[in-house]
Amino acid sequence: MKKTAAYTCAALLTAAVLAVPVTVSTAATQSAVSVTADKLQYDGKTQIATAQGNVIITRDQATMTGATALYNLKTAEADLDGGVTVEQPDMHVTAQKLHSTNKNYVVATGDVRGIYGDKKLNGDQVEYYLDEDHGIVSGNGYMEAQDSQMWADHIDAWTKKISAVGTGNVHIESPKDNLTAYAERAEYMQTPGVNDGIINLFDNVYATQNGSSLNGDNLQIRLADNSAQAMSRSTLIIMPQNN
Repeated sequence: MKKTAAYTCAALLTAAVLAVPVTVSTAATQSAVSVTADKLQYDGKTQIATAQGNVIITRDQATMTGATALYNLKTAEADLDGGVTVEQPDMHVTAQKLHSTNKNYVVATGDVRGIYGDKKLNGDQVEYYLDEDHGIVSGNGYMEAQDSQMWADHIDAWTKKISAVGTGNVHIESPKDNLTAYAERAEYMQTPGVNDGIINLFDNVYATQNGSSLNGDNLQIRLADNSAQAMSRSTLIIMPQNN
């Protein structure tokens, strides 16, 4: 998600106060917001607006949908529930629920699937700090970037600089490098658009590449030259390559 998505999440729901297109301010421009739902309600005392039934919220090039939506004017907290989708250029997110706070923090829960440009981030719950482009996946985590995939119980990912840390039942696949790796913890770093990926693997490591295998507790793999370096006592099994 981008910073504009954070402003969208909070500002779009503000329109539910009137249930008609309104004008809201961002740092750079004035934008019209529209909210459509089967039922709309606003409580002036609590300053909470609610929308129910086939909710569709649009602003600029962004569209958010859900079964219900709520926005608290006092706290600037927004909630969507029930088959939530968020669509805008270079971003598509689906989840059961979504919560936004302070125009910079978003958390989606329930079979979350996110596409950010050419990257994917899925899991039971995904938190996103938009000013840092930092995503945190908890439960059944999955990340895909630069044609490589990572599965783990927990993933911290920085999408712009292509950096990720996976912990718990880590599994990495890089088909273009013919690499498969397993560990309890993994650190992945790569410069966008450059084949300089480095994978650091820790605890119960097992990796295979081109028929050869290596196991140990501390291993570094450099994808640029398909090299590996063991930092602890390890076992390497090398399969001869046919020329």
